Amino acid sequence: MGFCMRVLLIEDDGTTAQSIELMLKSASFVIYTTELGADGIDLSKVYEYDIILLDLNLPDMSGFEVLRSLRASKVSTPTLILSGLAGIEDKIKGLGGGADGYMTKPFHKDELVARIHSIVRRYRGHAQSVIEIDDLVINLDNKSVRNVPVAVEIGRQASIASGH
Repeated sequence: MGFCMRVLLIEDDGTTAQSIELMLKSASFVIYTTELGADGIDLSKVYEYDIILLDLNLPDMSGFEVLRSLRASKVSTPTLILSGLAGIEDKIKGLGGGADGYMTKPFHKDELVARIHSIVRRYRGHAQSVIEIDDLVINLDNKSVRNVPVAVEIGRQASIASGH
């Protein structure tokens, strides 16, 4: 089994949360969901996630407060705001408050997956999804390594392929 991206979804609307979960599971992501901002803060302090998807309108606190609390607690996990608030002021406030991206609902699955990959890739220090070193080609999006003429699929545990 390949590497699974771990996503924390903080979304209070059950239908929206379920829809996002289905979108991301079909792209082989592992999703952890909570409807409360306080729970999202606690989970992100205890567990490691590759990205946090954050709604702004939560029942116990605003997503802006969640983001402020995460950054004040030194939680550096990349955060993508997913919100129905389309105003430029909200986008500026979210990005200025430490979010790594902002998407307005509704959105297309492929765009969401592409943005998640892009944000996580940059967070890990890679500007591009393909890294080439001589004959070695590493594709971060599909988790593969190619060394002409040998190709290796990367899983959570590394394995060495040898032609001997």
